[in-house]
Amino acid sequence: MLLAVDMRDHETDKVTMGDIARASGVSPMTVSRVLSNNPSVKEAHRKRVLAVAKRLNYHVDIIARQLRAQHTFQLGVVAPFRGLVGTYYFGQILQGIQQVLTGTDYHIALYDSLSEDFNDIPKCVNLCHERRVSGLIVVAPELSAKFPKTFASLKMPIIVVGSSMGRQGVSYVDVDNYGGACLLTEHLIELGHTRIGFVSGRADLRDASQRELGFRKTMEKHGLPVVAEWIIQGEYEARKAFQVSMNLLAKSDRPTAIFAANDQMAYGVIDAARILGLQVPEDLSVGGFDDIQSSAEFVPALTTVGQPMLDLGLVAARYILDVLSKTNTAVLHRKLPAQLVTRSSTAMPNQPQRSATSDDPLSKISRINQG
Repeated sequence: MLLAVDMRDHETDKVTMGDIARASGVSPMTVSRVLSNNPSVKEAHRKRVLAVAKRLNYHVDIIARQLRAQHTFQLGVVAPFRGLVGTYYFGQILQGIQQVLTGTDYHIALYDSLSEDFNDIPKCVNLCHERRVSGLIVVAPELSAKFPKTFASLKMPIIVVGSSMGRQGVSYVDVDNYGGACLLTEHLIELGHTRIGFVSGRADLRDASQRELGFRKTMEKHGLPVVAEWIIQGEYEARKAFQVSMNLLAKSDRPTAIFAANDQMAYGVIDAARILGLQVPEDLSVGGFDDIQSSAEFVPALTTVGQPMLDLGLVAARYILDVLSKTNTAVLHRKLPAQLVTRSSTAMPNQPQRSATSDDPLSKISRINQG
């Protein structure tokens, strides 16, 4: 039987768990367990408490809970806003993080690693002491970034996504960039290509260096030359890759295949080939890395290396929650496998090579600015 509660005081005062306990005929501890979804509560008590909480229009005081727990239920996601936020890659990682946080008290707070100046150690210390965040997920930090190690030394729960950082004391989850690059290079060689160029990513990111290393080591394994003039800098941007590819593909001595270190740069390579009158894959095979959503729809559909971007976010968020709940305190070093995705942008090389032309260039531009 439910006990009556004088609601006159509640017209101005906030409903407490004590009020619900008195109205439900149970202890405040039982109310706390029901409202925190503790499975040990009897079903009859759970239904009674929830009915009273609804009738009294009770709302969980998140701020009070945060003060009692001495943390904010806020997970900081740190990433360079310029060049990363808004990309398919970052969106998938955020989606994975949010999937894990759904149904918990935790929520995401975004921090720009470029504007916040996280390499300023005193700022890192203040962030930890103020407890503005309970844990950090750092996405694609630059090679020179020192703050992940700083936060780890301050006992802040932290995991890096998209880079191993080369530091044993910092947890990370990454894709096997080296292995994925080997897969794509092997694919081109198996098709019969021996003249293969490479469009590299940003020199300040570890994934770019690992992808180039995988390409070089696979070429070396097969005794094939890595021609210095055919290694061009694309900076992970379609437009930059387009510009440098125009110079490379206009030469008579050019590769029959190009491996671009991400899909966006592969789009730029293909656009340059079209403007120069080269057909893909008949005159030039092109492969990428990432398998972003638009790559299957691109013309021709792009052969690429797929990385499990959603899983990167899932693994990172689960790890942070495990650390916060004390169910796991070990440092995590995990690399997720990459997968070769074969589509129509790669084929056996044509012999002899056809010369590049530049008739009606503007009509052949397709998606240089595609995002």
